[in-house]
Amino acid sequence: MDKKFVKLSELVGSQFTVSEVGGYTFKKWDNDAKRMLTSEKYEDGFRKLYPVTTDKGQLDMGSGQIGSLREATFKNGKADLVDKTFAVKSNGKAGIDIRYFFNLVRQEYDQTPSDEDAPIDLASIPF
Repeated sequence: MDKKFVKLSELVGSQFTVSEVGGYTFKKWDNDAKRMLTSEKYEDGFRKLYPVTTDKGQLDMGSGQIGSLREATFKNGKADLVDKTFAVKSNGKAGIDIRYFFNLVRQEYDQTPSDEDAPIDLASIPF
């Protein structure tokens, strides 16, 4: 099954949920061949990118973008991106001038009362 790749610019104004973050690789766009070149080690002109699997498709994110996601989830010395949802905004520019901003979307919990939420009869508790 082919991976569906998505550009971060296509997600501006929407949300995505991370399901996996892979190890980095180095990539460079080859305009003549119209394809992405990859390398396991740094080569001139290549960028360090992390493959991020989301509910919208596969994203390639740079170190700064991964850092922004991690900062949004950072709590008590840990930052876990998996199963977290992020809203995407940009500065409205295009090309090399575009900057992306990520906000962690807080999960809303079901507020439906259950049997466990029923009042407790204190007289029924043996002391």
